[in-house]
Amino acid sequence: MPGAYGSEIMREGQRYRLSFTVGGLLAPQGRILASLFMADGGSSGDLHAPGAELGERIACIRQRAIDGDVLAIRTHAANVRMVREVLKRLSALTERELRYLAAAGTPMDDCRALMWLAMCRYYAIVGEFADEVLRDRYLMGMPTVTRGDHDRFILAKSMWHPELEELSPATAGKLRSNVFKAMGEAGLVEKTDGTLLPSLLGAPLTAILECRPESFAYFPIREH
Repeated sequence: MPGAYGSEIMREGQRYRLSFTVGGLLAPQGRILASLFMADGGSSGDLHAPGAELGERIACIRQRAIDGDVLAIRTHAANVRMVREVLKRLSALTERELRYLAAAGTPMDDCRALMWLAMCRYYAIVGEFADEVLRDRYLMGMPTVTRGDHDRFILAKSMWHPELEELSPATAGKLRSNVFKAMGEAGLVEKTDGTLLPSLLGAPLTAILECRPESFAYFPIREH
C-alpha cells in the first residue's frame, strides 16, 4: 500500500498517522522480527544506500511471521495486528540499524532506543512530541514531562490538523497512554511520575545514528 511504509514525512494538508494504539514500545517483538528478516536474507545491501530505510522490503516476512506465530500471541487476529504494527515501525529503520537491533550481542537498552526511534520516524506526531516537548523540556532543565504537556501539544497541533480534533476522548487517551508507555519502556521517563531520564546511548548505536544525526532529537540528550 503506497505510503504505508517508512518514515512519515509531513507535507501541507497531510494527515498524521494515528494508528499507534497497539502495545507501547514493542521492543522484544521488534527484535524478534528484525532477526527473522535478517535470517531471511534481508537484502544484499548492494542496491540500497547505507542510510536508506527498509520501507516495504520488510513486509516480505509478514506472512511467514504470522503463519509461524513467532511472536507467540494467543489469537490469530491479535497476532496479525501485532506483526503488522511492528513491521510498519521497523520499515522506518535503515538496514544497518536493523542489523544492530537483530544482533545477539546488542544491549537491550540500545534495542529499546532503536524501537523508540522507529516509532518516532513512522509516526510523525510521536517524533514531533519527542523533539518539541520531551527533549526541549530536558534541555531547559525541567524535571518532568506530563500528560498535561502532551494534551497541550496535541491541542496546539490540532489548529493545523483537524484529524486530531476528530479523535474521540477514548482514542486520544489511548494514543497518549501508548506514547507514555513507550517512553517509560524506552527508559526516557520514570513510569510512575514522568521524571525525565537522560538517554545513555551505547557507543555502537551512537556511531550508527551519526549517519542520520536528526535522530538524536528524539532523545533527552544534550546537543550532539
